[in-house]
Amino acid sequence: MNFIAIDFETANEKRNSPCSIGIVVVKNGHVVEKIHHLIRPKEMRFMPINIGIHGIRPSMVENESEFDKVWESIKHYFNESLVIAHNASFDISVLRNSAQLYDIKLPSFKYICTMKLARNFYKGIENARLNTVNDFLGYEFKHHDALYDALACSNILLNISEELGCKAIDEISKLIGVTIGTVDSNGYTPSSIKTKVFKTSNRKYQPKMESIFEKLDSDLFRDEMVIFTGKLTSMSRDEAMRLVKKLGGNTGSSVTRNTTILVTNMKDIKDLRREEMSVKLKKALDLSSKGQDIKFLNEEEFLQLK
Repeated sequence: MNFIAIDFETANEKRNSPCSIGIVVVKNGHVVEKIHHLIRPKEMRFMPINIGIHGIRPSMVENESEFDKVWESIKHYFNESLVIAHNASFDISVLRNSAQLYDIKLPSFKYICTMKLARNFYKGIENARLNTVNDFLGYEFKHHDALYDALACSNILLNISEELGCKAIDEISKLIGVTIGTVDSNGYTPSSIKTKVFKTSNRKYQPKMESIFEKLDSDLFRDEMVIFTGKLTSMSRDEAMRLVKKLGGNTGSSVTRNTTILVTNMKDIKDLRREEMSVKLKKALDLSSKGQDIKFLNEEEFLQLK
């Protein structure tokens, strides 16, 4: 089957603030091309929560091209293509809003959402997040990197196609009950879920975190008050808090004088400017500078502790 998988990362809450795009070109069921661009947003305003998700900071894109220039080099991939994305409503919205910002006329193409496909096809799966689905499929990747996310997205559709023994997206759409969306001169129609599902996966889902928790028996976090800031890629915030409690610790929702560990998804907090930090990280650093004993762990260091 032939398609392109796309993924955007944004600088802030606005859908016209892309700071990165990943594109994976699949022909005859094989990845034949990988494209990645950092993008300078027209409004150079980066929110700490966005930086915490993808790690892209203003200094990394200040010398990059804006979307209109990047579009010139990638627009041919979209023309009359099938475009797939995980949570496509977000990525297609970023594309459409960015095009509108620069007065760009988008070509006509069809698209479908792999998150909706996964939700309907893999019954019993804990959730349809990109990392959850690919962990279930045995595919490892670097989450929230636009190119790797696009590759992970393509992996989902290729696995569904293989299990169904079907390469036609129209047929896959009907079997799984997810409509094909369109973008054209008249605007767009969304990729949506239908109530009728004719085929579901034969794969059996085993929650990964449950099996990990069953094996744990330790007081590693005894007397520790652990606070999380930023979105984790390996597990949900609730799972991480359960893990801490399983290992004898306590968790909270905000940084206080009782905080002993702050877990962030940022690897190099020493390189962050203050305006790039989350509220929790700023407060923890302030308390640390006043003598409070707080350990700062990134997600990888936190996972290695257990």
